[in-house]
Amino acid sequence: MNTDELATKWREAKQREEAARNDRVAIEQEIIEMHPAKEEGAVTVHTAGGNNITLTGKLTYKVDIEKLTALTGSWPAEIRPLKTKIEADETKLKALRNDVPKLWAEIAAAVETKPAKTGVAIKFKE
Repeated sequence: MNTDELATKWREAKQREEAARNDRVAIEQEIIEMHPAKEEGAVTVHTAGGNNITLTGKLTYKVDIEKLTALTGSWPAEIRPLKTKIEADETKLKALRNDVPKLWAEIAAAVETKPAKTGVAIKFKE
C-alpha cells in the first residue's frame, strides 16, 4: 500500500471516528434528558436490563485572579479560594537538555523523559 492509499484510509477512519463520536454524544444527550444529572455530583441510574449509568454534573469556575486575590486578601489563608501550583517548565527543561548538558546532567535523575505520541496531520489536495 502506498502513502496516498494510507492517507485515504486515514481520512476514512477519521470520518468514521467523527461520526461515531457524534452518535455517542447524541445518545448521551438523550440519556441526560431522560435522567437529569445533579448540578454537581454523581447519580447512578440502574436500568431494567441490569446496567448502571452514572451521570456526573460539574460546574466550571472562571476566575478573575487579580480581583479574587484583592477581595480575599484579608481572609485567613485556610479559607482563601486560591492555591499556588508548582510545576516543571518544559520550555526551560528542553533548553537545558539541548543547550546546557552539564546542568542537564545535574537534574536528569529527577526528570523522566520519554517519546510522546507522534502526531499525524494530512492535508488533502482539493
